[in-house]
Amino acid sequence: MKKIVLSSTLCIASLFAAHDSSKTYSYEVTPFASGILTDSKAGIKNDHYANLGISLAKNFDTDFINQIELMYIRSDILKYLDSSKTTHVNKILLNAIKRFDITDNFAAYGFVGAGYQDVTNPVLKHKDSALLNYGVGLRYDIPNYGMAIKGDVRHIYATREGQNDFMYTLGIGMPLGKKSYEPVEAKVPVVDNTSTPETITQEKVVTKEEWANDDDRDGVPNHLDKCPNTSPGVKVNKDGCVETVDLKINFDYNKSDIKPQYDSIITNFANIMKQNRAFEARIEAHTDSKGSDSYNQKLSEKRAFSVVNALISKGVDKYSLEAVVFGESQPIATNDTEEGRAQNRRVVGYINQ
Repeated sequence: MKKIVLSSTLCIASLFAAHDSSKTYSYEVTPFASGILTDSKAGIKNDHYANLGISLAKNFDTDFINQIELMYIRSDILKYLDSSKTTHVNKILLNAIKRFDITDNFAAYGFVGAGYQDVTNPVLKHKDSALLNYGVGLRYDIPNYGMAIKGDVRHIYATREGQNDFMYTLGIGMPLGKKSYEPVEAKVPVVDNTSTPETITQEKVVTKEEWANDDDRDGVPNHLDKCPNTSPGVKVNKDGCVETVDLKINFDYNKSDIKPQYDSIITNFANIMKQNRAFEARIEAHTDSKGSDSYNQKLSEKRAFSVVNALISKGVDKYSLEAVVFGESQPIATNDTEEGRAQNRRVVGYINQ
């Protein structure tokens, strides 16, 4: 059994990207070792025994539940007090998990759930049974490696004979599945300065028919319409474009959570995006210069995802959002003062019509 779990762990680990904390991925898989202090009612000779297991968790971005976890646990060979038989115990548990962030990389979590245990050679009161369990744990997301060290303690109650077990675990959580958004490298626009007076055409004379053409039916004729694909019924300006607002959010030092004061700005930005499904938005994230380049790149990525997820929660189509990460490379103020650094810790968003 130990060889199987170890082999599975190595195979799974080879599939993971080592660039982000696991909470930004769709799933998390955790191989673990554990110990169980079992109730004397079970009649086990050794009331403290070892287990190996693995869990698969689906990540959710909600205020109430952060993960749904399916866990499998298998005991070592167990001996009974009053029998020559030996047994294995297989436990399957389904848990709802709530995470409480303490820092960007360190968090506590609580969980509750139910399951079932299968006893291979039941003796006396040691039998198959439905299970209830609850507990608390701590996790540390290893920066830049996409993995987390996790440990928890839990109470497991077997309903059939009223038996109580206490289990403690230690495992390595690893992300599985692609992120919703892949950051892209910023591209510098290329300006063509090769135009000559000979290449500049004269102003075109507009015909009566061209004044009448309005393909997107926004009231602005095609030859004046700078945004020719607006949705029907959307209010536009004289250029045929929706009046947009640029998004700008500043962050506290070494933080990626959005402060409540920016909720109305995010809501207005989201409402404009939802009015016209053809719109796309570019979300650019920055940091100040404190810390290493690689750390700041990672921090700006977290800030970008915070804003992207906030917009998605307000109904914006995730495929209309592009996250671009700059780290500390594009300051708008000096990094020699606290005031300047505060301006540089920012995410800005632009709507492309």
